[in-house]
Amino acid sequence: MERFFPFLKWLKVYNRQTFASDFIAGLTVAVVLVPQSMAYALIAGLPPVYGLYAASIPVIVAALFGSSAQLATGPVAIVAFLTFVSLSGFAKPGEEKFIELAILMAFLVGAVQLILGVFRLGFLVNFVSQAVVVGFTNAAAIIIATTQVPALLGIKVEQKELIFQNVYEILKNLTNTNPYTLVVGAVSIVLIVGLRKVYRNFPSALLTVVLFTALSFAFSFENYGIKVVGEIPKGLPFPSLPSIDLDLLDTLVGKAIVIALVGFMEAYAIAKVIASQTKQRLDVNQELIGQGLANLLGSFFKSFPVSGSFSRSAVNFQSGAKTGMSNIVSASFVIATIFFLAPLLYYLPRAVLSAVVITAVINLIKPKYFIHLWKTNRYDGISAIATFGMSFVMKPDYALFIGMFLSLSLFLWRSLHPRIVRMARDPVSKTFVNAEAHNIPTCPQIEMVRPEASLYYANVENVLQDFEYIVSEKPALKYLVVDGESINYMDGTALEALENFLDDLRKRRVNLVFVNVKSPVKEAMERSGFLSKLGKENILPSKGYAVGELFQKIDHDYCRRECPYATFDECYTVKDYVKFEPASLSLKELYESLSSLEQVDVYVGKAYSKMMLKINGMEIELSGGDFYTDGTYYYLPASKTVKVGDEVKSIGLLCTQDRCCMKNGFVLLGEDKEKIVKGLVELLGAKRE
Repeated sequence: MERFFPFLKWLKVYNRQTFASDFIAGLTVAVVLVPQSMAYALIAGLPPVYGLYAASIPVIVAALFGSSAQLATGPVAIVAFLTFVSLSGFAKPGEEKFIELAILMAFLVGAVQLILGVFRLGFLVNFVSQAVVVGFTNAAAIIIATTQVPALLGIKVEQKELIFQNVYEILKNLTNTNPYTLVVGAVSIVLIVGLRKVYRNFPSALLTVVLFTALSFAFSFENYGIKVVGEIPKGLPFPSLPSIDLDLLDTLVGKAIVIALVGFMEAYAIAKVIASQTKQRLDVNQELIGQGLANLLGSFFKSFPVSGSFSRSAVNFQSGAKTGMSNIVSASFVIATIFFLAPLLYYLPRAVLSAVVITAVINLIKPKYFIHLWKTNRYDGISAIATFGMSFVMKPDYALFIGMFLSLSLFLWRSLHPRIVRMARDPVSKTFVNAEAHNIPTCPQIEMVRPEASLYYANVENVLQDFEYIVSEKPALKYLVVDGESINYMDGTALEALENFLDDLRKRRVNLVFVNVKSPVKEAMERSGFLSKLGKENILPSKGYAVGELFQKIDHDYCRRECPYATFDECYTVKDYVKFEPASLSLKELYESLSSLEQVDVYVGKAYSKMMLKINGMEIELSGGDFYTDGTYYYLPASKTVKVGDEVKSIGLLCTQDRCCMKNGFVLLGEDKEKIVKGLVELLGAKRE
């Protein structure tokens, strides 16, 4: 029973103390919800009263059937904006036809979400990239703010499809600005922002609405050309089925799917943030059902599409909400407003609602997210920036479609071209690391590679192409060791391709070896017959074990005659390589020499235990134990990290032909104190002359 009626879980243990917490939280949210809902109705291109409708019945339904106890459902800026851009091509905003389509859109969005939830397809939401949502949200915030400027100035401007067209229309009509309206709008923004900064949890938007409604009533703002909300019908509308336009239905369904996914993604992201603090378990499919029913049943009461609000959910949680009852209290307050305070809202200036919108959406503009995405993952950065840019040169809903397609395309490209990591043993830690990232040499006869993905029909040829390139550049190669740490499965096509690759390697006298093979992969190898052809002796438990076994079988004469590297500890058993030992070096003497240089900032810890060196925006922290010697020269391990701006790199990557030199995974500094100082400066700053 509780599966179909989740509110029974909290209702059967409900008590007076819990209700007290929910009641306070509900009222706190309500004072934010009333002005926001009316303002967001304007974003959707609807009269303000429809915002109140959307903040009543849908809120109650979502509270009863959703899985999150604190998620505050109702009108939100992004979903309202998507509703506007999706419908503005079919009817003029504010007119009866547009209102009917907005209500129908709520019905369709609810139906999509309900179907996804009932059939447990919540995982499909993951196909909407967060990067695309970030790009679209930032663009939408700017566009929404721009659409509110005419009401703020008291000018009449016909809304166009593109932001540049709207800006042009605003500039063209700038001379028609009503100074009284401008003052009301500007003062409203200052009040909302100012009070919010001084008193963070103060309902500044509600106070501004109440203040200017009272002033408008007292001083007849309409006589000064200041537009007011006008007459608001008293009470909730009688429930009725939305009017269905069969000619537009197929087009609207596609747009409804996008709104349903984006709206739910926003709601669920908020719910997850709160659940991480309350330790509540969320059910993505139940939440889809809750949001779907909220939109579906809300459309019977003339609601436009709704979703979870980040700001109101945060207020709800911080105010002590325990269950969905807090949202029912909020909705009850809104319904009471419709029944008893509707006549007073007649005098509310529209410029004040525009101010509420602008101050709300301005918080959605966060350029730092783009920087974070670009640094974390270039593909996500490209998706976010592309979606953001396209939203200004085409209809925003089209930009969102293209952004989603681009994001999926980049995801597929990455899946088809997984990264191949070439591994080498770090000479200091003795662990296997990314050889290219640390500029550590690999063994000419034993090559270790790690594909960063499972192998299947779509990517195996690209992976084997990379393997082929590595093999071709190493004429002395005897063993290609594939680390299966990131390979969770292999399909039949991949195993067949590997079998052909194995034949090709054997013709060139190169052996294929696998390490760290997971059980499902090994079972697939056995079933396909690949394992019998490979040989069980070529499946080894670890990279370290493989080195110990395979090193005995390679050409040791080649090691002595040709190989300049001591890649493994085993190398020292066949050739008198120079061995690196920890050096005993005084940081005090280095500090004294470095501190005399103008271009160097150097700091030391207590008793000269550590030293921080800063040159040309690069930072490196050193201790006496970081230095090594071969008996003549002093070195730093190539894996030692240096901070370059916000990035952390190994110093091995700083070594090029004209800046320092490498030897067996160590960076050469010099043979004495003066040369060490010069070597450090050259490594982090100037090139070697």
